[in-house]
Amino acid sequence: MSFRLNNMADVEAGLFFTLFGGLTAGLSLQYQMGTIAAMGPGMFPLILGVILTILGLVILAKGVMAGGERTRSLPPRVVLLITLSLMAFAVLVLSVGLVAAVPAQVFIALWASDHFTLKRAIALSIGLLLFCCLVFIYFLGIAVPMIAV
Repeated sequence: MSFRLNNMADVEAGLFFTLFGGLTAGLSLQYQMGTIAAMGPGMFPLILGVILTILGLVILAKGVMAGGERTRSLPPRVVLLITLSLMAFAVLVLSVGLVAAVPAQVFIALWASDHFTLKRAIALSIGLLLFCCLVFIYFLGIAVPMIAV
């Protein structure tokens, strides 16, 4: 009996998400969980890791069962710009704050897309900045500076 993977792109993505989600959930166990009412620093990464693992397993199952497309390689420009956007955020978030770090990351990452528009980049920057402020600063109480001085 031979085993053939029908959709290699989904299989690879499913494996990546499953492994990354499992690693995130596993590493989050080193932190205090707290309760649902008073979440500790490990609760949010644990929940995200479990969700990502489940999503990865669903994508993996779809890739094994469904007929599909071949894996496409990513252009080096796209890989470089996405990596650069993450590095820019890491460098800027503590030195200049979220107000500059989030838009910088969004603009650099969207530059990798063929569908980049200034309007889309501004809208996504504002939305992501509001989301980060609500979740990390307001709800979780993480001391991330809005504007570093």
